[in-house]
Amino acid sequence: MKILMLTDVFFPDTIGGAGRMAYYLSLGLSEKGHEIHVITRAKNTSNLPAFQKLNASLFIHRFFVPAAESFSMVFSELIHSRILAAQLSRTIEFDLICTHQTLAALGPVSFKNFAAKPILHWYYSPWHEEYSIKKYGDQNKINLKTRLIAFILRRLEKRHIRKARKIIVLSQYTKKQLTDIHRFSEEKIHFIPGCVDLNHFRLPVAGKKIIKNRLGVPLHKTIFFTVRNLVPRMGLENLIQSFIESEVLRRESLLLIGGKGFLETPLKATVAKHRLQECIQFPGYISEERLPQFYQAADFFILPTKKLEGFGLVILEALACGTPVLGTPVGAILELLKPLAAHFIIEGTEGYCIRKKMEEVISQPEKYRLDPQTCRTYVQNRYSRVHMADAFERLVWQVLNRVAQ
Repeated sequence: MKILMLTDVFFPDTIGGAGRMAYYLSLGLSEKGHEIHVITRAKNTSNLPAFQKLNASLFIHRFFVPAAESFSMVFSELIHSRILAAQLSRTIEFDLICTHQTLAALGPVSFKNFAAKPILHWYYSPWHEEYSIKKYGDQNKINLKTRLIAFILRRLEKRHIRKARKIIVLSQYTKKQLTDIHRFSEEKIHFIPGCVDLNHFRLPVAGKKIIKNRLGVPLHKTIFFTVRNLVPRMGLENLIQSFIESEVLRRESLLLIGGKGFLETPLKATVAKHRLQECIQFPGYISEERLPQFYQAADFFILPTKKLEGFGLVILEALACGTPVLGTPVGAILELLKPLAAHFIIEGTEGYCIRKKMEEVISQPEKYRLDPQTCRTYVQNRYSRVHMADAFERLVWQVLNRVAQ
């Protein structure tokens, strides 16, 4: 089977969850013998190659766009993605088109050679909400221009998704978003859980104590770790507020906040203002090679999300490394944590709720002790790349068989 993947983001070109899902799916399908061609964008300032062969059946085709987010970037993507798709169609007869974001798909699917090709679409989160939150964080402050752009994005997204034979979601939360926003019938929506790289994210062979020593974190404190884009929806302000309010957390624990983003400067300023540098540290951008060590060194991973957690891949990465996860009751966090340990779910998103749970973790260690192998087995049994590729392959055959009838 020959499949064309259309995606704005692709790992390791980018580090977010959507790019990883596109990569894991493409890799898993290629390992099953399918020929996968991925069209994705890259910044014109990058050193990435225009063409790359990852294995015998997985081919990456990149087009280049301006680095800064702007209308010219969007226009460039629409034009160049279509041109690249047209070039591929001259030599490859695709059986199926798989789209991961609307913008990535708009140009190619308008090409006449693809008009009769069945489309499957992966729906990660609402495009217009992502745009609005990224712009303002608090939706109550959105200006008229942003509201207008968000309205257009919503209409474009619905128009594209309507063309898909099936819409795939990673969580029941995202399924509800899709039905509430776009009113598609549940029959058109298919649930396939995401996956994690179990070879990369694994238990610490040398043991947690040695990993902690390597990172230089104290052995006598409870280590909390989170890694996020430092943007408003992640709830990091509330996480820091919990330390401001708690002498126990300041004395007994260390919080590591990994990642980069436009909130980095104000978050660090808050920490400095309240003299929390000894108990809250910012490792900054953490490379893919070092990321498992941070998960392994932590006693707990914490996810203080306020809005839009469509899946929560970091939860699976932490658990695969044997580290239990505390998370707010937002989006798909509930779905991922509840079957394993419901009491690890924080009551709310506010700082005092986070503080209460973290203090409880420190004061009642037996209640929050989870065997590392139990954490990893939970992920292995539900969220492997093989499971994801198998489920998608079954869905594809169903769609193609119906088309052939």
